[in-house]
Amino acid sequence: MNPLRWYIFCRVIDNLGDAGVCLRLARELAGRGQLIELWIDRPGILDWMEPSLHPHIKVFDWPNEGAMTEHTNDDQGGVSPTGYGLNDSVDVIVEAFGCEIPESFKKILSKQAEQGTQKTQWINLEYLSAESYAEQNHGLLSPVLSGPGVGAKKWFFYPGFTERTGGLILEQSVHQKIIQSQPSPPPSLSRRKTRLRVGLFCYAHAPLKSLLDTIKHQDWADNGITLNIPQGEAQRIVNQSIDEFASHDGLSHVDIDVCNFDRLTQNEFDEMLWSNDLNFVRGEDSLVRAIWVGKPWIWQIYKQSDGAHETKLNALLDLLNCPHFVKEIHWSWNQCSGDTFTLASMRDVEKWSQWSAWCLQIRSKLTEQADLVTQLMAFVDEKRQKTVES
Repeated sequence: MNPLRWYIFCRVIDNLGDAGVCLRLARELAGRGQLIELWIDRPGILDWMEPSLHPHIKVFDWPNEGAMTEHTNDDQGGVSPTGYGLNDSVDVIVEAFGCEIPESFKKILSKQAEQGTQKTQWINLEYLSAESYAEQNHGLLSPVLSGPGVGAKKWFFYPGFTERTGGLILEQSVHQKIIQSQPSPPPSLSRRKTRLRVGLFCYAHAPLKSLLDTIKHQDWADNGITLNIPQGEAQRIVNQSIDEFASHDGLSHVDIDVCNFDRLTQNEFDEMLWSNDLNFVRGEDSLVRAIWVGKPWIWQIYKQSDGAHETKLNALLDLLNCPHFVKEIHWSWNQCSGDTFTLASMRDVEKWSQWSAWCLQIRSKLTEQADLVTQLMAFVDEKRQKTVES
């Protein structure tokens, strides 16, 4: 079967998570032989996020319809003007996270539908959610009733954590790594003789000072602790807070080492997570990455002004049958309650063993489900058989 040509459209909202998900999708599709054009409004971030693109991926600057240019981050570098648009060779358009593809593209899809065969499959890839609507809406048809795309068909595709959703991005290489990996012992002090490694990837409003208080007052760092912190505002806050503690003799007895990372490629970020004993992660992309690691993780969800993030957080924790004490940790880390953030004592072998076992259990369950790329390719193939190939 000949490879399909995919257009993936992405707008970067604020914290680069949208770009991260779209890049992973593009990489895995390309790795399975598909031809990808990634249209993104901030292509420069891919220079450090993915310095060496798969040869099947082309990146296009998508600031507006009148200024679409091809962007390359290979050895030649530079941006060259082009006049690319939709044509009959494009098999699939992925509209990531409701980003709204250009009107000129919608008009061509509308014309295809008017002629009786919409040859290009139009997929609306939604945000990841554990809420019930993900199952209810996954795979539904969304006919365009008005506007430049009138008459065209668009399909909802919902990532998720159950078999009735589109699944999660799980690269074949990562799946193989999971199969080959050996479960790690829980990071309790009674079983550890080496430094505790903690990944700290969070938003700036996380209760970071409370985390440092936990390190200072509990037995967290009896064998030494290394905080691995990717680039971001959290780096500044943690380093400033440690300096303040040190000036008041607050952390002078603690063997703590802060490793401030500069910009990490996706592969480097993933490897950093795998090297840690505990991972604090944020948003959609890094949550899934932490799940595949199979070690204790704490998720900081993107905060919404109407408080809807609390419902989304609880939906995930409930769906995954999260232990209650781990729920309480998540609630306090996300500041959903008035409780000060704290963690179980590192000498509490029972809790850390339960937490570690839960992480391995949900990883095992989720890897048994069909991954997102496998499902998406099968979904597109099914729709093509009913239109192009029928």
